[in-house]
Amino acid sequence: MVKGSGATGSGGRRIRSGVAISATEICAADLRLRSGSRGWRMPLEPPPENGGGWASLANALSELERATGATDGSLAVSLMPPLTEVRQLELPPLADEDVERLLSRNAGKYFVSARGAQLVGAAVTRRGRGMPMSVVAAAAPAALIAKIHAAAREAGWTVDDTGPAESAWAAAAIAMWSGFAKRTSRVLVAHHDRTDVLYLEEGRLAGVRRFRAGVAEASLVADATRESTGQEIPRVGAFGLAAPRAELLRALGERRITVELPVGTWADLADSPELVAAHFAGSPVGPVLRSAESRAVEQAAARRVAGLVATAAAVLVVAAGALELWGVRRELAVMRADRAKIKPDIASTFVGRGTIEAAYGHLATLGAVEHAAPRWSEVLTNVTAHLPDDAFFIGVRMRGDSIVMEGLAPHAARVFDALERTSELTQVRAGAPVRREVQEDKTALEHFTIAALVRVPEASASVAPASGKRAAARKGGQ
Repeated sequence: MVKGSGATGSGGRRIRSGVAISATEICAADLRLRSGSRGWRMPLEPPPENGGGWASLANALSELERATGATDGSLAVSLMPPLTEVRQLELPPLADEDVERLLSRNAGKYFVSARGAQLVGAAVTRRGRGMPMSVVAAAAPAALIAKIHAAAREAGWTVDDTGPAESAWAAAAIAMWSGFAKRTSRVLVAHHDRTDVLYLEEGRLAGVRRFRAGVAEASLVADATRESTGQEIPRVGAFGLAAPRAELLRALGERRITVELPVGTWADLADSPELVAAHFAGSPVGPVLRSAESRAVEQAAARRVAGLVATAAAVLVVAAGALELWGVRRELAVMRADRAKIKPDIASTFVGRGTIEAAYGHLATLGAVEHAAPRWSEVLTNVTAHLPDDAFFIGVRMRGDSIVMEGLAPHAARVFDALERTSELTQVRAGAPVRREVQEDKTALEHFTIAALVRVPEASASVAPASGKRAAARKGGQ
């Protein structure tokens, strides 16, 4: 039994009727039916090949409405083979919506019985990034789905979900054997003309294979139950028509394959694949067939939900911003009040600190000047020590770090060479042309003028920055 939107049952529950439709019969499962576990059945005439409606289905659904007492009810529909075709395919990596779009446009390529426009549903199993993906796809003629929806509307029903019976059978197996939901398993569905083998991987329909009924292909069925993509041995369950199922289980038992059977309340459903499909109609375990109208409704609902979420998010953002602004303003007001309390003390502190900083600045300046100034006595001592013995100065002028020396010597070039070798002087050059002068004792001497810069020792050059740093450190300590 499928529960969801639809007519209201006892206790205020919303009940959705599940139906399984084949070309010749409709089977329904509903809590309100008196037939109980045997379900409700009614024969159908095959859907017409022309473009008309499906009158017998509309009549049957009208009868179902009277049997359940539902008004404006909703249906979940399982389509029995061969109304749908289910296949396992290997496709390149695609988005889920692109998979259904690809299969719908190329239905004749992927489905043997596809004629005309098809509705396609797909259940995708992804193996890894960049690897081909396994797809279980179901296709049904779009015209058939339209006939079913039209017949339901005519009888006062709304069709919520439509899918292949294989999806319902997979969901039934997970409900009958809870261990099938988390491991590899196989489900045998026995019919009078065939045996369906469903492949389940971690609670999802991963494949479908069909064999002849009974023991005709028991060895192939046995091989199919042993197939596994992992290391574990698949568990096997079975339901369906009693006679062919019992015959198949005996053959599998001879091949040492253990098959689990439904127990308890599920045992009453086990003999009827149609009733099982009706009970679990609308299951998302496998592919689901969605019409353009259903897709539009889903998209509209998704847009509404997205709009509500966006609106709620915007409201929360605005509320959070307002709360944060209130908190910031409150903290700012507290800080302003605290600053107002300590403002007089800070003002007096700033006055004293400014005076101290000015004094430290003057001291740093004086210290820098003192250390950067040349020590002229030492400079003159060293320069005269390097002066040749026959040379002497007649005048020395000093300004800043410049010195101009004027003197007499027999050979002025020797004086230039001696002073260039002095470590205290740099950039030694002639300050005026050399003149030869006759002295009172009739000897001739060369009159020279030499200009140079006093070399400042590295220790003295680094004193000024260091003094500034000490002043800054004292300032930070205050």
